[in-house]
Order: sequence, then structure tokens, then C-alpha cells
Amino acid sequence: LVIIMPGTYRGVEVEGTGGEDGAYIHILGWGEPGSVVVNAPADPGKDYLRHHFYFIDAHHYIVQNIAFEGAEDGAGIFFSGYFGWTGHFSHHIVLMDVYSHDNGEWGVHTTSASYILIQDSVFAGSRYEHGVYISGSGDHVVVRRNVFQGNNEAGLQINADPQSATAEIYYFLENTTGDTCGWSEDDVDFDGAATWDDLMECYRSQGLPDLGEFFEDGISQDVIIEQNVFTANGNEGGAAINLASVRDARVRNNLIYGNMAAGIACWDNGYAGDKGLPESEFGCRDVMIVANTIVDPGGDRGALILNQDGRDMVVYNNIIVRDGRPDAYEITGRSGRGLVSGANYYSSLSVEDSPGAVQLDTEPDSGSVTGFTFQEAMANFTAPGFDVWVLLDGPWPVLNPNRPDYRPVAGSVLLSMGDPAYNPTLDLEGRRRTGTEVGALAGGVDQDR
Repeated sequence: LVIIMPGTYRGVEVEGTGGEDGAYIHILGWGEPGSVVVNAPADPGKDYLRHHFYFIDAHHYIVQNIAFEGAEDGAGIFFSGYFGWTGHFSHHIVLMDVYSHDNGEWGVHTTSASYILIQDSVFAGSRYEHGVYISGSGDHVVVRRNVFQGNNEAGLQINADPQSATAEIYYFLENTTGDTCGWSEDDVDFDGAATWDDLMECYRSQGLPDLGEFFEDGISQDVIIEQNVFTANGNEGGAAINLASVRDARVRNNLIYGNMAAGIACWDNGYAGDKGLPESEFGCRDVMIVANTIVDPGGDRGALILNQDGRDMVVYNNIIVRDGRPDAYEITGRSGRGLVSGANYYSSLSVEDSPGAVQLDTEPDSGSVTGFTFQEAMANFTAPGFDVWVLLDGPWPVLNPNRPDYRPVAGSVLLSMGDPAYNPTLDLEGRRRTGTEVGALAGGVDQDR
């Protein structure tokens, strides 16, 4: 246990260490929330060190009860295996009760890192990019009970980044055997000629070891995103929850309101287009999107988007409300294969280049409700609105007493149209469901919040 006493501190730089025999090193801010603040990098004289907490090839760390602020051109917290140079992943990372805000790029950024738990935290005001950005083929990720507010692009971005995975294998080969099978650095750029399969074939041809799940495979697998609130994100685009090349995932019980771009998007990071391929092996697959509430008064993207080879998806029991165009629920780019969709409340649907998707959600027995106006949809909620969820003018966020209440009112169709086979047992606020609601919140204005 490493205790940090109340005060303001520079960050830390950690490389190649972690808890022994599976034990965790626990970095705990002592005192009231907001009394321990990290507001500068460990060594501003190092050009590469632009993050406040900087962990490379590290494992078994817990970071708790610390505020991170003001990283000028980086993240409040950064974990990476730095695979191209170490051949390793960082792993077993717990971030809880963290407030990371007003950083230049990200509240948290991970690359080549797996076994991550992020919960009970607030990520706000990232000036250029995302509240949390999990990239570089990271697996086994849980993001639970957090608030993502006012980030310039995505609130939460989980992007396995197959283009960067291709480059990481290239650098690993260059730094170990020196044999890249004739491929150059330009070849592995985003729109370069080399594909991930090309570099993987080169890797295998040299008899290099099978590193199992700790390898840059361009896929993030085993992901749970639940009971989070997303608001006022996406001024420069993206989505409140932006997923790319994600597999075997559950996105459930999230309240997503008042964002400027998309609510939930699932795609392949543009891999097929960059590599000139007719379809992508890196689209989202086996992602279950259930019991979420997405409400936006406008925006320049669809509210829920399945794009670029999203396959074998499940979309059930969601509220998807968008005032005006583009469409609320958008299925495009060869994303119809294996889609199971129903019992959704959405204001409009667009299907393009996705055979089979239309029939799955518009057949009479799908249970979905559509064809309503924005005003009609808002009448279903207890106290709808777009005020922020938390107030950020103190040392630690506090709940906004004027935050909206998106619980369905008594008698609303939202309370009875859901398919109980797809509903979680509890809702966003931990209250037990009847099983027939749609959206993130069970109903009942007579219940305390």
C-alpha cells in the first residue's frame, strides 16, 4: 500500500514493475476526495513524458481517490505495455474513485494493456479527445458506474486499433529479429499496403513464440460497459461510447443523453477502407447492446450506429430517441449479418448495405415501437432534460440536484414493451427490474432516486 497524503503533486514514471505473486500495489490518496491532486508530469524535461501517471510494462496496480488534472498534451493516467519495444502488455489495472479532468488529450489512456477495471470515477473536460481511451488490443475490460461528461470527442473510446496493431508487430520484429519480411514503416501506416495478416505471417514464419492473449491482434475481447452516465460529449464528433473491433462485449444499463454526436457506435476503425478491402475482419462482433437509454435533442450522427461489418450483434430493449436527422438507429456497411434486434423504442431507422437487417427489427413480432415524435417520446420520462449530471466547480464532482430523471412514468409503454430474456436484473441505479422495461432505468416516480 502506497499512501499519498493530502496535497498537490507531480506525477510518477513507472517501468517494468508490479505486485509480486499476483498481489497489487495500491496507490491510495489519503483523506477526503479531492484532497490529493496530481497536476504535473513526473519529469517535464523528458519530451516523451506528457502524461501525469505514466506506467510502462507494469502490472497489478490499483489507483484510488486521486484527482488528475491539467495534462497539457497527454493523459492524466497512462498505462501501456509498449508492445513493439518490450513484447509485453501491462495488465491487471484497477482505477477506482478517480477524478481525471481538463487534460489535453485523455482522462485515461491505455495501449497494449489488459485486465482493466475502471469504476466509480468521473472523466470530464478532455480538451481534444476522449474521457477514457482504451486501445491497442486490450482485452478483459470492465467500465462500470462512471460519469463521462463534457469530453471533446468520445466519452469512452474502446478501439482495438487494427492499423496500429499491424505497426506494433512490425516494430516488434524490427526490434527483435530485425527481419520484417521486406515490409517498410510506410507499408504499415494506416493506409499502407501491409495488412495485419501480412505482418502476422511474417511473425509466424520466423518461429517466434505464441504470446497468447498478450499480443497485438487488433481486437478487444471480453468487454463490459455498464451503469455509466454519458452527457455533453462529442463536440468534435465520435460517440459517447465509441467501439471499434470489439468482440464478446456487453453494453448495458447506460444513460446517454445530451451528447453532440452519436450515442453508441460500433465499427472497424476504418480498417477495410484504409487497406482497400471489400470487407473487414475487424468489425464489431458478438456485441450485446441492451437496456440503454439514448436521448439527444440533435446531433450530426445517428444515435445508435452499427457500421462496417458489425456482425452477430444483439440490440434489444433500448430507448433510442433523436430529434430530427440523421436517423436514430442506423445499420450500414455490411452490418446486417447475424443481427438480432427487437423490443427497441426508436424514433427512426436507417438501413443501408446491410442485407437482412430490416426484417429483423420491423417484423410485427419484433416488439419494437417507432413512428413517434420527439415530444411524444419525452412525455414518457419523469423529468427529462439536458442539464449536466455532475457539478465540477469544486475539488471533486458532486451530483447536480437539477440533473434529469429518465425513469419512465407510470403507464408508459416503456414499462411493458421489453423482452425479459434480454434485461439485466438491476437497472442503472441498482434497483431491481420487473423485466419488461426498456432503457437503463426502471420506472416508478414514487421511488426515491
